[in-house]
Amino acid sequence: MPHHTRRWLLSALAACLLLMPLSHAAAQNDSGGAQPAVTNAGSVIPFLEGTDVFFAAHEDTVFEADILPHLVVFQDFSDVLDLREQMDRVGGPKTFGVSVSGTPAVRIRMFDQVSRPVRTPSYMPRGNVQLIWARNVSAVTTAFARSLGGRLALDAASRQVSLWEVHAIVGHHSNGQDGCFFEDQARVDGECVIVAPAPGERLVNKQDGSFSTNYVRVGMNYRKNTLDDALWTRREWGVRVDLEIHPRSWMDQEMVDLYGRVRTEVAGTFGSRELSWCPRRAEILGAVKAIAGHPESVWPVAVTAQASCFLTRQGGWGIFVRYYGGQDYYNLGLLENIQRVHVGATFNQSGFFRFRLAGQGE
Repeated sequence: MPHHTRRWLLSALAACLLLMPLSHAAAQNDSGGAQPAVTNAGSVIPFLEGTDVFFAAHEDTVFEADILPHLVVFQDFSDVLDLREQMDRVGGPKTFGVSVSGTPAVRIRMFDQVSRPVRTPSYMPRGNVQLIWARNVSAVTTAFARSLGGRLALDAASRQVSLWEVHAIVGHHSNGQDGCFFEDQARVDGECVIVAPAPGERLVNKQDGSFSTNYVRVGMNYRKNTLDDALWTRREWGVRVDLEIHPRSWMDQEMVDLYGRVRTEVAGTFGSRELSWCPRRAEILGAVKAIAGHPESVWPVAVTAQASCFLTRQGGWGIFVRYYGGQDYYNLGLLENIQRVHVGATFNQSGFFRFRLAGQGE
């Protein structure tokens, strides 16, 4: 395939992915402004990331993608609670749940080079265990029970439901390459040894260098939900704290002292479905990650700021713009500090916490 044809096809594919949410929104607006039935109101499990496909404002990149499908092994708690079922539960409404899932995550970056290579993708499979606790559910069910046969009336206290979540993750991050980590090395009898010492700073082999690490991450999420008269969250704000540790014996030894093995992240979010032009979800996020043992060539922190909008109530597509600054998150870029603006599409079925009432669809 000619080079220019390949570039056109790749750009068209990325553009289709980015414009898909807009086409859904246009179809909704053509319906005369009627509010569609809820067809996909909540996720199976809250607090799990979505899949992103995006352009990066950088001269050497065509586009990037973070592909994160979550495969559920077990779960007994979701973003949607059935009110009548809660009322009928012996011992009171359900407030606690457990989730176990696996995520065969992949991160790719297509470079603006000959043949548009996707060089050394990041393979990032992981296992997730989550414990989720909902507070103030009993106040909502009590108000609902009192309203049977009449109008539901919620006071300020019964409109507030908070979600607490703690999680533990065991994950792997590698790039599937068999070369040596540094350019001045070669494999001899399966081991990487220096064969051509170079003056000055050693360079990372970005062509086929091996990148591999394993980690444990523990953390918590808090989310405060404000309900409307339909017992559906109209506004939420949340906080996330994570601690990620890469044990020395679980990493490629060449990168042990270069990567930054202890990472602490604090993030805050605010979401709303009160905007007419962003009916499913509008969200802003800010996060700061401190990297202990970071290489001297990168910042000691990585900063993320993002605004997202889900333009239609159907499905889970949205658009976003994001700023990222700090250590390159793409495997062999670990020694580089980057600042980039990302614009793209995101797919995330996560919805606002709600109580299902009679006649509401899923």
